[in-house]
Amino acid sequence: MISKEQSAVEYFRKKDFLRDDIDNYSPEDFPYTATNAVECFQYLKHLLKEVQSMEHGFKRHFLINVLLLCATHNKAYHWSSSNSISSCEEFLADLLQYTQHHNLTSLLCDDNFHPTIFKGIIKKIRPSLMKDTWMLNPSSCYIFYWLLCHVKHPQLVDYLGDVFPPPFMFVSYHAIPQKVLGVQCFNHILDNIPPTLMKLDGNEDAIFHSLFPLTYSKDLPVIEVLFPCLLKLPMMKTQKAKLVYWGESDKILNHLLFTVEFENNREMKRLYLSHIKDFVECTPPFKHLKRLIKVVKIVLIENPFSDVRCKIIILQILKAVIQSCWPRMEVHCFDILISVLDLQQQKDVQNNDEISQLSEDCLTLLKFSCKEKFMSLTSSYVDDPNLPGVDLLKQVIIKDD
Repeated sequence: MISKEQSAVEYFRKKDFLRDDIDNYSPEDFPYTATNAVECFQYLKHLLKEVQSMEHGFKRHFLINVLLLCATHNKAYHWSSSNSISSCEEFLADLLQYTQHHNLTSLLCDDNFHPTIFKGIIKKIRPSLMKDTWMLNPSSCYIFYWLLCHVKHPQLVDYLGDVFPPPFMFVSYHAIPQKVLGVQCFNHILDNIPPTLMKLDGNEDAIFHSLFPLTYSKDLPVIEVLFPCLLKLPMMKTQKAKLVYWGESDKILNHLLFTVEFENNREMKRLYLSHIKDFVECTPPFKHLKRLIKVVKIVLIENPFSDVRCKIIILQILKAVIQSCWPRMEVHCFDILISVLDLQQQKDVQNNDEISQLSEDCLTLLKFSCKEKFMSLTSSYVDDPNLPGVDLLKQVIIKDD
């Protein structure tokens, strides 16, 4: 029975691809794969009733093979179809029921199997995840990622040596989908491995140096996932004793500020600003205040036709900066006041409640950070009702400490 089961599972994978340009495949390259997979799932369903009575070694072998098939048809790929995906979901639900596991994670990491099912699958697919082989089968990286996502803390620690190498190959590949997949793999690892273990053996340093070159990418899908992943590195949250130290987080934030300053694409600019917001909320950006204030002025004053969403994000950034770097706000008080008050006269933000509230919050925090400087700059300003933001400024001034 096992030989038949293995033959059925391997049938859809029997074709070896000799080219290494996995980004150039199309559904036409897999004309019968989805149909074969549906038939395979139907055949395997009849074997599920015999799972409990299988000899332990045969049962483990069976589960390894059928889960590999599920990993290949769990979502839309060039080689899958809506029928194969639905067949996969139905089969997986039945499999968990017959094996008496409440989810896939518990099945993959079941200690009753030694080695575990996950360990067995990784061993089986390892030859297709080598440096010179992983791109020969376009499903290899997706199979790996799907399985990885179903092993979490604390079990993932036991497999770190097995799952750590492949993402480095993915992120160094030239195709965008594989780069994104590699970053997502690192993201999952950072979410489920304790920070102390990531620091051992230079693991986090290896990830940082592998991902840093991607910060120069202009591909939106890569930028979306890259910076949140970098922010999860333990080194990004480490405060150095000396402020003169230029750490990894400073390199990333400095790059983001430089890039957003000259970015003209609205969607990309909005994305860069959202990442800057995450970084300044994580660690106080004392060493970047001058450039941060410059970016604030560019978005709010020098480019009044910028996207409203960009203005909202930059106000959120400004609010976080004032809160965390309040001892330095006296130096930047004038520039912040000019930027926020000038914003109030722009037509596209009038009657926008979120911008009004954020503007008030920023000015209130600024007042409490450097009250003497704030009052000296605004005392005569509020006397002229024709100046922008006067009503807002009056509301802030009358607030009690």
